Amino acid sequence: MGQPVSNKACVLVGPRTVEFRDVPIPSIGRHDVMVKVETSGICGTDVRHYLQNFGLGREALTKPVVMGHEAAGVVVQVGEAVVNVAIGDRVAIEPFFFCKRCHNCKTGRTNLCKTPRQAGFGDVQGILSQYYVCESDFVVKFPDSVSWEEAGCIQPLAVAVQLAKRAKFAAGQTVAIFGCGPLGCLVMAVARAYGVSKILAIGRSQARVDFSKKTWADYAVVSPRLDEGQDVIDWAEAFKTTTMEGAGVDSYGVDIAVEATSAEAYVHAGMSFLHPGGTYVQAGIGRPINSFSTFTIVAKELDVIGTVRYTEGCFETAIDLLASGKIVLKPMITAVFPLSKGVDALECAIRGEGLKVILMNQQI
Repeated sequence: MGQPVSNKACVLVGPRTVEFRDVPIPSIGRHDVMVKVETSGICGTDVRHYLQNFGLGREALTKPVVMGHEAAGVVVQVGEAVVNVAIGDRVAIEPFFFCKRCHNCKTGRTNLCKTPRQAGFGDVQGILSQYYVCESDFVVKFPDSVSWEEAGCIQPLAVAVQLAKRAKFAAGQTVAIFGCGPLGCLVMAVARAYGVSKILAIGRSQARVDFSKKTWADYAVVSPRLDEGQDVIDWAEAFKTTTMEGAGVDSYGVDIAVEATSAEAYVHAGMSFLHPGGTYVQAGIGRPINSFSTFTIVAKELDVIGTVRYTEGCFETAIDLLASGKIVLKPMITAVFPLSKGVDALECAIRGEGLKVILMNQQI
């Protein structure tokens, strides 16, 4: 196809202010592809960017930027040097454009690239648009058996795959997951696909806890209220006791605890839930956490792991899990909007209605 004549996009211009308008499409270079974007997902990072003009960490928005980083579509143009994909291929876009040259990239930790560029951050345009251009190295093919709605979840599913890789999920384990939002649910789905024996889901929303129990969790519970002035360690230990009893888990504790919300109380609960020698995984980054029980870490000799983004092979694994039917995400997708209703999609995510919000980028 020739150069598209129009490229509608959701452009963040200020706090809680998005304009739906035409944006330029760069011409493709020798190693680039142009993707006709069919679907995009909304995540917590998009919401924080929308509300506060901040991206990951505290990178302030200095000029209008197209939002979005979870997307998939069809290749419509390829540069002359491109060999890994062809026109007509369905592809997911890897939105973290690592340099391929720094020490971290060369040692396999591309998620920690020293000089990355990321879709929707800084001066890099995001993917809440109808067309997108990037290097062909950052697109991954997927089959027709994966629906467009589920394709909008490939990127966050790859993040959950990376978490599972870091935590070393395996058959026979008992895993507690704190947070029943999109990330927590995706981690549950991967844990189930990897053969984890028992999954405990902990959340604050009764509806989301119930959803977790219907889908991937063996036991799901709404966490008790932490009263003002109540000692958080005492609260966490009492919560552990009742949860282990309810779930039929040995009071010794679980093998792995995943904190997927960045709620400070859940950090302490996660460490309490673990047996000595267990693994604590921090994945939630929505807000700063100001206390961390170093005594518990040392006394129980816990392995404490951070996990962010994805690394080589995570997209391919996520796609295989979807294509094989080992993971089915359609029940998680609770709201679908046309691209022109990007603000409605963001506000829906802010209200916490349902779970995963998807945009269809060619619907305007």
